[in-house]
Amino acid sequence: MAIDSSSDIKTITDMNRKRLLSVSSELIKDIHDKISVKRFRTSEHDNAKLQYMRVLIQALQTHNQILKDGELEDVKERLDRLEKEVR
Repeated sequence: MAIDSSSDIKTITDMNRKRLLSVSSELIKDIHDKISVKRFRTSEHDNAKLQYMRVLIQALQTHNQILKDGELEDVKERLDRLEKEVR
């Protein structure tokens, strides 16, 4: 299977906090739905799914931190410009 890296990069860079929240909300709903039924049944695929969920959570946390770092850098640059204007 070929991967179009240019479109993958665009998709990743376009992901904002709203989209991250949406993905994590879907994950929470999926887990909640699984454990909220009257009769909880395990599946032979649960272990693999849980591993993928853990990886997804790590990726969401990492992506969110990158977004925060970018926003912090933007705030620092804006503050520097304002301080220069005041002087």
